Amino acid sequence: MARLDGGGIETAYFDYALSPLRDEDSSIAAVLNITPETTGRVVIEQRLAKAQAALAESEAKVRRRTVDLEAALNAKTLLLHEVDHRVKNNLTMIGALLRLQSRQIDDPVITAKLDAMMERIDALATVHRRLYQSDDVTKFDIAGFAESMASGVIGASGRGDIKLVVDIEPIEVQSDYAASLGLILNEMLTNVIKHGLNDGRSGTIKLSARGNGADYVLTVEDDGHGIDLDKKSDGLGRTLISRLSKQAGAKVTWDRLEPGTRVTLTMKSVH
Repeated sequence: MARLDGGGIETAYFDYALSPLRDEDSSIAAVLNITPETTGRVVIEQRLAKAQAALAESEAKVRRRTVDLEAALNAKTLLLHEVDHRVKNNLTMIGALLRLQSRQIDDPVITAKLDAMMERIDALATVHRRLYQSDDVTKFDIAGFAESMASGVIGASGRGDIKLVVDIEPIEVQSDYAASLGLILNEMLTNVIKHGLNDGRSGTIKLSARGNGADYVLTVEDDGHGIDLDKKSDGLGRTLISRLSKQAGAKVTWDRLEPGTRVTLTMKSVH
């Protein structure tokens, strides 16, 4: 179409409706053609159709890429699960070898140290078992692990006079820190049995885990003999706790209670 106001030739769109105009004898004398222009609407519809086609193609590409990424993620997850499974099995084998060696040693001091080392190996194996069973190997519920470990430590001690009180909410940390935090918890809990509630002293272990702003706090509290905070400890347990907490970006504090001890582990959660 060439517009009257100039501007050259352009493609235009119209709707039209034909109506007969009749003469006095009812014969058709003319035809009335009403033609409203729809160029603007048609152009917009065409642009919209192109945009929708481009969007559909983009969505198809995203879907294909998502499928590829999900396949890669599943393969990575399976690989990590397999690695965790094998590490757990290797740790279990090492623990078994140490137990066999321990039975052949008559020195109670050496045997006690071997027993402590086996407990640490068992703790690492437990961490990897939970990671292997997890759907998301990038996260680790340290609070759930602490509850399971506390029950296991008390059960392994054979102490029916120790009560466990648990008040926790899930705390997910990066799985990179799972091993370090698992060992820290092992030391915290075994120290209660070996030092706080030793000599046949009955008591209670309280385990709590709560969020506190950006930080997440897990505490182990007992009503045992209590720790001498003024005395510098040369034991391996507290040395491990100090070093491992730095590796995991966590903070461990010790408080003397009347009676007992509270050990607080402060860490960052996965957001």
